[in-house]
Amino acid sequence: MKTKKRILVIDDDKPLASMVKMNLEGTGDYDVCVENRSSRALRVAQDFEPDLILLDYIMPGLDGGDVSCRFHEDPKLSKVPLVMVTALVSNCEMGDDGTSQLGGHTMLAKPIRFHALLACIEKRLGVVA
Repeated sequence: MKTKKRILVIDDDKPLASMVKMNLEGTGDYDVCVENRSSRALRVAQDFEPDLILLDYIMPGLDGGDVSCRFHEDPKLSKVPLVMVTALVSNCEMGDDGTSQLGGHTMLAKPIRFHALLACIEKRLGVVA
């Protein structure tokens, strides 16, 4: 039996986060946990132990950069692949695979294109399609 990968979605946009969760879990390959408050992201990540984190860059309070720094300082989370999701870049600015690299992070544009999200997750987790 195939083990489902654990994805943590941290985004203050509740409808978007719910849609990502529903679509990813709908593949049957992922268990998804959603956190909408950046102030709780570190604790939730420590408890959930994700295989990959999808992190919104622009959030009230702690932004994605702040949260990312906290993850990198935590020995349990520092090696977990992290994908920044942002409206600061558009889909037309993304590479052929739907992502770009900025500041050492994989960036995925909003609005999220599900096929690009899935390809990005599979690539970051080393899943062979």
